[in-house]
Amino acid sequence: MRCLHCGKLSWQLICNSCSEQLLIPDPTQRILENGLKVNSFFSYEDIAPLLHAKHTVYGGSIFNLLAKHAFQLFSKKFHFPEMILAVPVDDRACDGYSHTAILVKALKSATIKPYFGGLRATSFHKYSGKDLNFRKANPRKFKCTLPKGSKVLLVDDLITSGQTLLEASQTLEKQGVTTLFALTLANANVF
Repeated sequence: MRCLHCGKLSWQLICNSCSEQLLIPDPTQRILENGLKVNSFFSYEDIAPLLHAKHTVYGGSIFNLLAKHAFQLFSKKFHFPEMILAVPVDDRACDGYSHTAILVKALKSATIKPYFGGLRATSFHKYSGKDLNFRKANPRKFKCTLPKGSKVLLVDDLITSGQTLLEASQTLEKQGVTTLFALTLANANVF
């Protein structure tokens, strides 16, 4: 097969040379209007073709690779005095897998416990490529089933406007759940 990035022959989806150049996290942080800190591992422009692969037959493998190079490394360095829950933003399976569930699974450690199905959208609009006005006019209407008093970190693949993470953290807050911060693979920073 060929490397998805450079096209050279490779046994892996991304060849070693491209992995060494492309999959080196360059963390950034954004703070949303409610004070939520969102930490991203990559710039959107750097990994956009990989993120767009999530709806392909090899999308799950790409997300496993990205999770290994970013989220798994984070979980090895992150220490918290008590157990916290890693919660994917709407981990419903699409195209045979859930990309946010893959990211959360990579965070499992002594102080981070993956918690699946705890935050689900009840609105099924497609938000990809939509502007901020559309996103605000069509909220995701999250349903939270997390235990009250939980401390969580939210996980999503991408932050663009921040509207999804903002709505998710507000939903959790109303349910008595504390959102410590959020993690995303990439920061598009387009709004």
